Amino acid sequence: MKKKTTAIILAAVLSCSGYPAAVQASEPPITVFHFFEKEGSGPPGAFWKAAKRFQNDYPDIDMDFEFVASTNYSEILNIMMAGNELPDIWLTKADLIPTLADEGLILPAGNYVQEDPAWLDMYEDDVFLDSTYKDTVWGIPYQIQSNCVGFYNESIFKECGIDGWPDTIQELMEDCEKIKAAGYTPIALGNKDQWPAPSTVLNTLVYKYVSRDWALSVVHNEGASFTDPEFIRALYGFKELSEYFNVDMNSITQDEMESMFYNRKAAIFFCGAWAVGAVIQNCPVDVLADTHVALMPAVEGESGTVNDTAAGVGWNYVIRSDLSGERLDAALAFIKTVTCGEYADDALKEGFFSAAKASEEAESAGGQHPLFEEYKKLADQINYCSVLDCVLPAEVGSGVFPVDTQKLLIGEITPEAMAADLQQIMEANY
Repeated sequence: MKKKTTAIILAAVLSCSGYPAAVQASEPPITVFHFFEKEGSGPPGAFWKAAKRFQNDYPDIDMDFEFVASTNYSEILNIMMAGNELPDIWLTKADLIPTLADEGLILPAGNYVQEDPAWLDMYEDDVFLDSTYKDTVWGIPYQIQSNCVGFYNESIFKECGIDGWPDTIQELMEDCEKIKAAGYTPIALGNKDQWPAPSTVLNTLVYKYVSRDWALSVVHNEGASFTDPEFIRALYGFKELSEYFNVDMNSITQDEMESMFYNRKAAIFFCGAWAVGAVIQNCPVDVLADTHVALMPAVEGESGTVNDTAAGVGWNYVIRSDLSGERLDAALAFIKTVTCGEYADDALKEGFFSAAKASEEAESAGGQHPLFEEYKKLADQINYCSVLDCVLPAEVGSGVFPVDTQKLLIGEITPEAMAADLQQIMEANY
């Protein structure tokens, strides 16, 4: 395709969205910093399909994809920020958006969507809440998922005399005693990178003790406190549940955690819904046939329900603040391609939910793996609660929260001390 033809086609896409009509090849290339593995399933699979479509449609727009594994992504991003070497487009957790905005490092990318009714209508409701700061929408999301899904092996459950997934955390721990007695690790956890325990397990367990209103009050510093008794009870509950995790939980990764389950060494693991696609792709056939999903049980005597689950978009695409003209148009067109339209249909095929609406054909097509069909039914029941480490100030959500959670797991800190730490850092950085 000739450059002029590419420019005309891309101009047509953007002009429908209210953007300038002339978009041509740019030098240097548009750089995209991301954590999507080339051979990955779930979000990586959908991303690369969409990226390939974009490159096929606009071959004269030069794109440079800079991959960093998710385990090192935030660390490398912080180094790039400190050195003023940010790419044109990158993924960021919502908790970092206020810092990026206040320092003038990003454009209000989400506002371009908000100003275009046709583009905005392509997304599900409320998916821009996490990236809204000072009445401005800075990011564009690519997914909306539960941060906590329980994966369990039904065959191991039956072997241990367990009829099915428990209704309460107390029953879960009773089941874990049976699983432990049979020689299995009850619950696999891989917290080496310091996010699975706080973001996946503790985050949702907290909502079994506190309300969404309490969480919003803490986030906005409007009266509730981490030192409130219900939050401290949640930390004690998490500490009690952790007795059934593998002893090397802080030394192994998420992949190693999943391998424990694949190899029938562990009966249960908790992970975000993004793991559904990974399990379908990587789990041995015999184990996959015994694998089912469920929501974290409620806690008897506390206010939360089984449906109260930390969930949301988590990560957003943002755009470097000095992009303008044709380069900005190209960046927006790329983000549109990798967040909505055919991407949303691909998301269903890859076993996850996009932040955008899938087509009616894709929704009704069926044919998804039975495990994903199980998750879809769960998703309809979820009371979506904010992912705390994504909406709190970065100093709390990505700072003291994961560090102190790891300390709590190994007994280096008490629930009361962790709560005090969180509140102190919250008040210092609000």
